[in-house]
Amino acid sequence: MTNAPYPTSPRVIPTVSGPPVIGSITQLYPHRLRAFLTAAYREHGPVFNVTGLGQTYTVLAGPEANVWTVKEGHRHLRSLEAWRPNDQAFGVQRSMISVDGDEHRTFRRTESRTYARSYLGANLRRALSVTAEDLVPLRAGDDLQVAHWCKAVITEQLARVVVNGTARPYLNDLLSFVQNTLMVRVTRQRPPLVEQLPGFRRARARSLGMVEALIEEHRRVPAEQAGRAPDLIDDLLAAQAADPAFWSDMDLRMATMGAFIAGMDTAANTLAFVLYRVGRHPELVPALVAEADTAFQDGPPSMETLGGLPHLHRFVMECLRLHPIAPAMTRTVTQDFEFAGVTVPQGRRVIIGTTVPHGLDGCFTDADRFDPERFAPGRMEHRRPGAFAPYGLGTHICAGSGMAEGLIMLNLAAILRTLDLRGNPTYVLREVARPTATPDDRLTLRVNAVRHPAVSLLA
Repeated sequence: MTNAPYPTSPRVIPTVSGPPVIGSITQLYPHRLRAFLTAAYREHGPVFNVTGLGQTYTVLAGPEANVWTVKEGHRHLRSLEAWRPNDQAFGVQRSMISVDGDEHRTFRRTESRTYARSYLGANLRRALSVTAEDLVPLRAGDDLQVAHWCKAVITEQLARVVVNGTARPYLNDLLSFVQNTLMVRVTRQRPPLVEQLPGFRRARARSLGMVEALIEEHRRVPAEQAGRAPDLIDDLLAAQAADPAFWSDMDLRMATMGAFIAGMDTAANTLAFVLYRVGRHPELVPALVAEADTAFQDGPPSMETLGGLPHLHRFVMECLRLHPIAPAMTRTVTQDFEFAGVTVPQGRRVIIGTTVPHGLDGCFTDADRFDPERFAPGRMEHRRPGAFAPYGLGTHICAGSGMAEGLIMLNLAAILRTLDLRGNPTYVLREVARPTATPDDRLTLRVNAVRHPAVSLLA
């Protein structure tokens, strides 16, 4: 007899049943994926196959899969096949998200400085000015259109902070181009024909034109001449000057656009879910408002001040647990490996169900319940190995997680300082994927009162 958790001889990987031909393809869309993989994990354990349109994916799920990915994923998995179609849409063969090893480290060294929490801290007032501008028009009795408002604010904040530009005239173009490209090339929610439509082609031309104009302006007037701190484009131009064989002009364009690809859905959609929870849990709001008032009592807060607001931080963390924007990672196996008693073959496409543990009672007590206090000292349920992975895992963990979390905390505190909001008790959350999960456009919050003028956020 043995107490080994898995058989010592390889076993056959079980397959999740699904309709003929299409298999489980509709369950692999981002807004359904975590629930689907969690249910399959409960039935089949930490490794199973899913099929769709003739493609087989092997899923690694649960806390044990997350621990394995951190320790061994870099030896056996690569990102290229999952993200190459997206790169090709931008005229490049590689990007930070699609390569591994030394190439990935080179991209990451160059691009990650301006995605850091500390960089946002140095530019916090510029980010906050966007929030103030978009809160000013709201009056008592108005409805805040949550999903659209969050996208407009976050996209403009990224433009001003990361590349010293503005996205206001291009917002609809950026949304159309970036979201449709990802839905065609990566999540495959839409057919390739979308890229031939006149509206998409016009949005693509305007979006890329905006990026190219920004790069040319940075070439013409470097940071020191403009009297500003270097931003992402300055870092990219410096890297190109130091190693022109590595950085082409198209690579610079892709990396600059990456600021919008990486943030305009992820941070914006997370903020939308946070505001949904504000409306859904009015009993928790007074503590959040008290912390927001404390943060702004002496003027705009620092990142250190925001990081020291426990109720706001736990509230955001719980939203990241229950509404993760990146529910899984898709990779290709570079060499056979053993996991949970099975052999996963070279060449197999795998899905790492990174957020499956978020919904397991074995990782989080009463996992389906919204409970920010699970992150409080004395509980810290997310510290269990492999339990919490809202930003991905391993070498490709989100480079902008510090920036994203900082923007979410800043915007939430500013909103609560400015507005007294009420949720619609009849609203039932409906998630859609564009391409990442977001509350649908019916989600609104009623402005019950303006607590403080929006302009006072910057005073």
